[in-house]
Order: sequence, then structure tokens, then C-alpha cells
Amino acid sequence: MERSDDDHQPLVCDAKTALVTGASGFLGSSLVASLCRRGIKVRALARPTSDVRRLSGLGAEIVRGDVCDASSLREAACGQQIVFHAAAKVPDWGSRREFFQANVDGTRNMVAACQDAGVERLVHVSSLTVLGLPRRGAVVDEQSPYDPSPHDAYTASKIEAERIVREAHGQRGLQTVAVRPGAIWGVGDPSITPRIAALLRRGRAVYIGRANNGLALSHVDNLTLGLRLAAETPAAAGQVYHLTDGETVTAREVIDGLAALLGTARPRLSVPYFVVYLTAAAMEGVARLLRRRSPPPFTRYGVRLMASDCRYDNRKAERELGFRPTVSFGQGLAALQL
Repeated sequence: MERSDDDHQPLVCDAKTALVTGASGFLGSSLVASLCRRGIKVRALARPTSDVRRLSGLGAEIVRGDVCDASSLREAACGQQIVFHAAAKVPDWGSRREFFQANVDGTRNMVAACQDAGVERLVHVSSLTVLGLPRRGAVVDEQSPYDPSPHDAYTASKIEAERIVREAHGQRGLQTVAVRPGAIWGVGDPSITPRIAALLRRGRAVYIGRANNGLALSHVDNLTLGLRLAAETPAAAGQVYHLTDGETVTAREVIDGLAALLGTARPRLSVPYFVVYLTAAAMEGVARLLRRRSPPPFTRYGVRLMASDCRYDNRKAERELGFRPTVSFGQGLAALQL
């Protein structure tokens, strides 16, 4: 999407260089592709074990490193005007130590590296989960408080990481922006849609309650657009923005849409929330007892996510960034390859 004709604000410093952390991941690789298409010289940070063939094909400069390795971040940030911090531990499975090491310590390291390197702006990918996963259908905006008692390590770590970024704004010349997406999906999604698809194929998917709750979705193309605007807009410095697809899509619509795409039957059962939640807790217990590295079919966080019901307000991003989602739920669904 092009900026509107009546938006005369210049891009921040007409940035020509940008570092993307988590560049080999789902969101990171999409962001690298978008930036490269715009003629920006992109440096892609990837761990030594990551497959970087796609990134190399896009023309990005590949640097190896890890957010837990402060020295590698300082080298990666050197000479960069903008840093997009997309690296994080995002699956809903792992130890509290793993989440805090990657999301909190890693973010703290990234902020320090940006300050040492004289980076102009850090755009941090946070998450709407920092506000909890409400189930009452309330409208939530950027002024809403953090979840006071997070139920999981991922949420707790993302709250702390966002606080670090917001507190760093204006320190040692660094501008920061925090962007909060919902559940990120689209072509190449390695987590959410494939897991629902697997349950549908095996006939194990169920509706949680009536499944008429509205989900906060952020298509990867819409989110990539919002991240670029957060980097480009001078007025975004020091701000927080919600970036969702701007549609009310229910859990039932998501499940039924994927079933139709796959050619599988829709779920036959509607199971009360507490039953599904307790089942997920039992599955987690077994998986931990067996020391499995991969998550069970249901996790408590996944159940809470699919049962959440909230209206996250995009109007601040629309007003200040000119953000207008370009991919609808129907368009994004039709493009999926499962």
C-alpha cells in the first residue's frame, strides 16, 4: 500500500540500511523480502544453524549470530539505520528459562547493541498477548494495562521485553517503536494453521464452546506493511501500535474455512472451554513426563488463544501511520497451501 497523497511526512532519515533479526523465521523472511523490494540494503541476522538460502536469493547480506550473543549483535547492528527486532521464542512450548533467555535477555542485548552502534530506530515486534487473552469481547487499545498475572512464560517474557524497549526510547539517541500483532498467519506459517489443519485431517478438531469468539489475526503481509510504516513515520517514535487485520473473524470461521480448504469434515463436537483446557493440561503433563521437545496437539496457551474474544483497536495505527490492511481473511485463506 502506498502512503496517501495527503500524508506529507517524510520517511525517517530516508533509511537505506536495515537489520532484521529472526530473519530466517516466518515473519522475518517476509519482512526481508518486502524491504529488499523497496531497494533497502538489508542485513539479515540468522543463527548459525538456520537455512538462509531464501534470504541469500533475495539479495540480503547474511550475518550469523544469536540474540543471546551480545558481541554478535553489536557487529550486526554496526552501520545500520533501522533495526527490526523480530527474533523471539514464539512457540507455546518450552521452559520459562528458554522464553526469558530469548525474549528478555535477547531484547536487552539488542537494545544495547543498537545504542552502541548509533542505530536511529528500533522497531520491536511485541505481541497482543501482553494484554492477556480476554474472553469478554471488550475493545482494547494501546492505553490498556499489561496482563497483571500472566498465565504462561511466553506472555510474561513478552511483557518484560516490551518494557525494556519502551524504557530505552530516547536513551543514547535511540528511538524505539513497539508493534503488537495478533496471531500471525499466512503462506509459510509454520505453527498456527498447520496445527489446526493436522487436527482437522485426523478428525480431532473441536469447537471450543460455541466458537463465536472473535480472534485477533495479523496476516504476515499486513503486519509487514505495518512494520515498515512504524519504521518510516517520524511521529511513531516512542509509540506502541496494535496491528491486526481489522476484521472480526470468529474461531468457527477460521476452523470451517480451513476445513473447506482441506476438503475435510468440520468438527462435530462443541466442547466446553474448561474441558478442553484441562485436556490440554493433561497432554502437557504427559509430554513433559516423556521429555518431548515438540508440543502436544493441544496446549493451554493454544486453547486460551483460540477461545479469546477481544476487539483490538487499530485506529491509532490507521491515524498515525496510515495503516490499512491489504489482505482480507478470505484472500489470505485462499492463498494458503496446506
